[in-house]
Amino acid sequence: MTPSSDASGVPDPWAVLREMRDVVMVRQPIAEPGRYYHERRAIVLRSGRTLEEERRSLWHELVHAERGDTQCSGWAASAIERRVEREAARRAMPLAVMERRLALAGDWDEFVWHMKVPEPWVRFRLAGALPAERARLERACRWTD
Repeated sequence: MTPSSDASGVPDPWAVLREMRDVVMVRQPIAEPGRYYHERRAIVLRSGRTLEEERRSLWHELVHAERGDTQCSGWAASAIERRVEREAARRAMPLAVMERRLALAGDWDEFVWHMKVPEPWVRFRLAGALPAERARLERACRWTD
């Protein structure tokens, strides 16, 4: 998976999906936010969600597709899901992009807006940052939360 991005530098999950030519994505009224079906190489996202929520779910399912995961149960409970979630957040919000956006943003809300995913996921990414990453982000930030 390559970190394709738009003009803002924020990686674009739809560009990554386009590069995975054998994977399709559809929107359906499903219970969970998203689901990857390996046997069909299909990502199904819950329809009717915000763009930010959809981006977050698509990143997660793209990691499943790249890994070739065949089944996962207990969305937040399994070790596989936790690893996939951390990796998806890292790909959606690379450190260099977060640094640039922190330097540009005037406050927390603007920074979250720049990340193009729901605020709880930005907090999740920051909570999982390594100490060296946190130090770089603190240096980049012009304001305090």
